[in-house]
Amino acid sequence: MVQSLLSISPKICKIVVICALSFYTILPAQESEVILQEISVKDGDTLWSVANYYLKDPRAWSDILKYNKLPSSDPNIILPGMKLKIPITLVKESLRPAYLIYLLNDVKYRKRNTVTWEPAILNMEFFNEDGIRTTGNSNARVKFLTGELVHIGENSFVILRPEKEREEVKLFSGSVRSSKAKVLTERVTLEPKIAPSGAKPDYKTKVKEDKTTLVEVYEGIVDVTAEGKTVTLNKGFGTQVKFLQPPEAPRELPPLPKYADQSGGELPESKLETPEMSRGSLLVQMKLPEIPKLETKAKVVGALASKYHLQISSDNKFKEILIEETDGIKDRILLNFDKYNLPDGKYWYRLAYMDELGFESEFTLPRSFIIDKKPPVLEIIQPNNNERITDLFISVEGKTEPLATVSVNGVPVRLDETGKFSVSITGNLGENTLAIISKDKAGNITNIKRTVHCLKASQYKGKLRKDGTEKPSWASTPAGIAAAVATFIVILGVLVLVFH
Repeated sequence: MVQSLLSISPKICKIVVICALSFYTILPAQESEVILQEISVKDGDTLWSVANYYLKDPRAWSDILKYNKLPSSDPNIILPGMKLKIPITLVKESLRPAYLIYLLNDVKYRKRNTVTWEPAILNMEFFNEDGIRTTGNSNARVKFLTGELVHIGENSFVILRPEKEREEVKLFSGSVRSSKAKVLTERVTLEPKIAPSGAKPDYKTKVKEDKTTLVEVYEGIVDVTAEGKTVTLNKGFGTQVKFLQPPEAPRELPPLPKYADQSGGELPESKLETPEMSRGSLLVQMKLPEIPKLETKAKVVGALASKYHLQISSDNKFKEILIEETDGIKDRILLNFDKYNLPDGKYWYRLAYMDELGFESEFTLPRSFIIDKKPPVLEIIQPNNNERITDLFISVEGKTEPLATVSVNGVPVRLDETGKFSVSITGNLGENTLAIISKDKAGNITNIKRTVHCLKASQYKGKLRKDGTEKPSWASTPAGIAAAVATFIVILGVLVLVFH
């Protein structure tokens, strides 16, 4: 069989090889790995001018034909108004954009080789050496063409650097959280290890005022290099790099906070999904972390959680952080929402622990809560106020919110699924006061009072309407009044005739 293959002419072999290579290049798996950048063609542009401007090697203009349906393969053809897709590996780094996909409050940008800071605009493009700056209570998120997301914290200043294989972020102050991007601080390099079968990296970098770099790894592996020394950090560890010094030995991050139930035990994760209700304040119970048994007191410094970091957001992804506070660690945290003036609605909160050196744990799973300051709607169908009845059993009917609780004179009343209720209360002869109270899940109360008169039927036989109110006497009716007036006139006329 080998001899028969060798007997095939070289020309046929060449054709077979070319076909095989062509088939290989069109496999979906290969195309799916190519990341494309979309550019807009301006009036007067040609395929050659686009390649000359965007491509690192203008002679690679023919590669554009592989990813775009063009009317001609002539590089001089005019392509006004078209959208072309080009592999980012072919595009000049200075023309490879990143996009601002989220901003909160005061976020500014600065183009490279300029000193002017301008207000950032959502979805704007950033190119190599462009800068972003955030102030207090501000943050931003940048997305690169590879899908890499970089979260920029408050009071931060970064320079973006799209690179050939991996994006770079130069951090001068503040913090960034990233995955595959290489992060650079002054004289410190952070290189996440990308493994096809390993966990996707997730790490945070902070630069303190004294130029100290803190690195915290929440997932994956990250190499930290400074002054010729490299320290490898695994999940759950961090390191401190003081200015002009090598990285310190890895240290374990503070423990993840745990919520507690009423008895002080750890709250099951299944109960985190149940929203908590609040009228203006919320009590968060925490299970304090155990103090590790260390041999010397020196080892304790930086190893214990000393503060909590609280964030409150209007979404469970914490894209927009409404409240952020840090305070000493405690087992009971009272969140007073009145001082923040949060309107009624659904919110989420989460917590992390911090140690004395500034290392921070991962955040807890978000817990939802509902601020509800509006009293529940309560409608009383019967009895009417000041109603008179000839029975000692007073029927009470009404409707309120389905999840509320209702009581009549302190006695709980059962509601159906729509919030309707009906109950009979034993009254006394004479005046009876009914206190009907509806209380919602947040503790808001609506209180309605009704006065009902229970009367003897023998006293008012035939004088009560069906609804229990007293029928008016005949003399008080219009006919009775008219008859009385007519009688008075007749009597007056008779007297006039007699004494005339």
